Amino acid sequence: MKPRLISYKLCPFVQRVAIVLNQKSIDHEIEYIDLAKPPGWFQELSPFGKVPILQIESAVLWESSVINEYLDEVYPNRLHPADPVLRAKNRSWIEHGSQCTWSIFDLGIKETEQEFIEVLERLLKKFDMLESSVEGIPFFNGTEFSLVDACYAPLLQRLHFLDEVRPGTVDRNRHPKINAWMEILLQHPAVQKSSAPRMGEHYKRLLWKRHGYISQFLDKSQHDPNVQKGLY
Repeated sequence: MKPRLISYKLCPFVQRVAIVLNQKSIDHEIEYIDLAKPPGWFQELSPFGKVPILQIESAVLWESSVINEYLDEVYPNRLHPADPVLRAKNRSWIEHGSQCTWSIFDLGIKETEQEFIEVLERLLKKFDMLESSVEGIPFFNGTEFSLVDACYAPLLQRLHFLDEVRPGTVDRNRHPKINAWMEILLQHPAVQKSSAPRMGEHYKRLLWKRHGYISQFLDKSQHDPNVQKGLY
């Protein structure tokens, strides 16, 4: 039985797992659900009602970092470094990446410019810590794609979308290595394949629905159904 990934199209944590499945060329199935109206079987599988869920025959795994560790241990083409100290450091940076991912979420929902700027500065300070550890030639550890790359690619992709909406969200001067790394990851085949079709459009539509501060920079004609119906 193929591994079955239960997914929500815009979830960055699900995308981490999809990247690893793609990078390791693991034959798998993906089933997308609506988290607002999850099917009954999903509630039985997921102990916390969250994605990702990876179903392997009768076994069910949850939490993206745990799932990726399992995939890396069981399938060939190891993505974790062989050196135990470097491997431990990579796990620490993956945890740091989870914190950064929640900051990306907050940027999409904060209602005022001041709140947005405060969250952004906290994220940039997290990036200050990360900047000196990124090799960027071309990946986090150097030449080999790792679980750290799989962790950060979804959040960097969303940061890129936010910067398209509000130019200046990405500080290229402050974090040149992270930005070079981001450009490489966004073009990586495993990352591109992990993205749902028209990911950028769907993400921006989600920003519009959240009506946070950043939504004012979106093109109303593309996202507001009332405009599309000619009501404005």
